[in-house]
Amino acid sequence: MSRTVTFGNEEEGPFYIQHIHRSGSFERTQHMHDMYELYYLYEGERMYFIRDRSYLILPGDLVLINRRELHATSDSDNLGHARVVINFDDSFLANTKEDAPFLLDAFTYATPVLRLDLPTRRLVEDILGKLIHEAKEPQLGQTFALRQYLTELLLFTARFVLMHPSTSPEHVSPLHRKISTIVRFINIHYPEPIRLEELSERFEISPAYLSRMFKEITGFSLVEYVNLVRVQEAQRLLTTTKLKVILIAEQVGFGSLVQFGRVFRQMTKTTPLRYRQSAVT
Repeated sequence: MSRTVTFGNEEEGPFYIQHIHRSGSFERTQHMHDMYELYYLYEGERMYFIRDRSYLILPGDLVLINRRELHATSDSDNLGHARVVINFDDSFLANTKEDAPFLLDAFTYATPVLRLDLPTRRLVEDILGKLIHEAKEPQLGQTFALRQYLTELLLFTARFVLMHPSTSPEHVSPLHRKISTIVRFINIHYPEPIRLEELSERFEISPAYLSRMFKEITGFSLVEYVNLVRVQEAQRLLTTTKLKVILIAEQVGFGSLVQFGRVFRQMTKTTPLRYRQSAVT
């Protein structure tokens, strides 16, 4: 059973919001997209893998995920949850962001999870309530109102991270900590050949167990995660440099241009050249 309010398209932007209540299990979802994401949990618990580690998300946690940041969600031991997720791209805040570039500061904060106290939760839930109400039915000025309420929420996050020192929640377990260490190793060494057996030897964990636990904790298979990190860096190089595609493929660790093109298209639904062209138009 689920109750849902949805506005916009999660994949295409420029603005998407979904408020949903699920009473049972919900299969893991994993993403890497060009939009910013805000996630707020009202009830229940969720496991969330972001950047290089997993988090147990509790009621009152506000999660901020930057553009092209790998993330995945899954059930915790307690099933059922209520949450709201918001995705938006740069175009939705174009003029506002020019006047207030600090609005996106929280997306580069040391931790992606803001753990809110009760008074602060009420403030955030009030803003989210206005967004959800506005998204329910088309009406005069709907996009304008959604933009105003989103700006209010982003202003809150920017002020919150400025006023609160970074305190990252504890790892769920020693195994989660070890997988995070392996993820950080991959994030640094992705241009090099990365093999399961070598990781197993380096981190003193059997290949089969490492493969199984990596998938369970991060939501990605080892090969899938390495490819996603490489594609993520390729996207950055395609949009910020004039390097030839073949050089980018080599620089991020792909063995051939054909392999790079195939994996890039599988991950992004477009080709490297089209991705570069869309970024400059």
